[in-house]
Amino acid sequence: MCKEPTVSFPGPEIRVDLGALARNTTSILTRVDPRGLLAVIKWNGYGHGLIPCAKVVDRSGAAAFGVSSPHDGAQLRQTGITKPILVMTDWVGKPPSLFLDWDLEAAATSWYKVEYLEAVSRKFGRAIPTHVKFDTGLGRVGIHHSEAAAALQKISRMKHLNVVGIYSHLGYSGPQDNKHGQRQIEIFLKIVRQAKNLGIEPRWIHLANSAAAIAIPDVPGNMVRTGIALYGQPTTKDVYELLPLEPVMTLAGRIRSVRRVRRGHGFPTPHFWKAPMDGWGAEVGLGHSCNYPRSLVGKADVLFHGKRIPLVGLMSRDSCFVFTEEDRPDIGEEVVFWGKQGDAVLYLYELAAHIGALPYELPTWLSSHCTRVFTSDSK
Repeated sequence: MCKEPTVSFPGPEIRVDLGALARNTTSILTRVDPRGLLAVIKWNGYGHGLIPCAKVVDRSGAAAFGVSSPHDGAQLRQTGITKPILVMTDWVGKPPSLFLDWDLEAAATSWYKVEYLEAVSRKFGRAIPTHVKFDTGLGRVGIHHSEAAAALQKISRMKHLNVVGIYSHLGYSGPQDNKHGQRQIEIFLKIVRQAKNLGIEPRWIHLANSAAAIAIPDVPGNMVRTGIALYGQPTTKDVYELLPLEPVMTLAGRIRSVRRVRRGHGFPTPHFWKAPMDGWGAEVGLGHSCNYPRSLVGKADVLFHGKRIPLVGLMSRDSCFVFTEEDRPDIGEEVVFWGKQGDAVLYLYELAAHIGALPYELPTWLSSHCTRVFTSDSK
């Protein structure tokens, strides 16, 4: 049993298909019409690349953007994007001048933030446009719905706060959430009515996340927030079947070495995995240094020649091992860890389920040191 010599190839490659991103954006806009689309590009565009993705989504018709920090918002402004930009998370403690200088909007996800934005707007003599978030049952952040009436009364008396949005987060990932989601919708509509009765009528009302935007045609609001769906990744199989989208990211590695493996023999060593049949084992140039979850070894499939094969054995910093059954691989051939290979697709929700993760987490974990290659329909 001889082992072929290891050959050096470039490390893992992250391919980002901007053409697919444009088509996904168009499909979602058609689905949610006449609502506007707030394109969530937090965390470096969910690991896909902040600026390239923002430009594509902007050209494709998004009404607004959601980012992680005011610095991300400033970057978008510097590229020429003029549409509203909502800073959704990491802004407390950042200079308020970033919002004023770059015309950014702030998410007030607690009463403390509402008061802070009122005080800052008074101090600078210019209001920071604010989206006030209410917790309608998801239980994460936002002013709890039981306190909404009192909060809105106080907001209606604030002289400097500029409320341009009222929103919540619908805890919906599929049909199993229908009952809970309907209860959240009822609570949210009540809050919107209370606000209107107090003369608070913001430009934007938004509740739906990616799954709800696709699955609930009559979801309240004049805007939806889509994040991972833009990148062609449904949260569940049920959501995928409602609106098939194209994966934007493909994570791939190249085969470095190949060896014959007999049934019952261990590969790469007897301690980790034993072959259920005669076949071929291959070492692939992708390891945990790129932040692919090591915990997926022995659980996940990968794609080879458009077919699913098991990811087996040990993962080191720079390599891992796959079993291609009777399909003998050649050194240098590609193995896809998620995304597209020919007509075959491996979705993030399938992989995330093995380790109790959310689909969007996997691409955000990828190391910035991994090569990203951006492609489009023309190039």
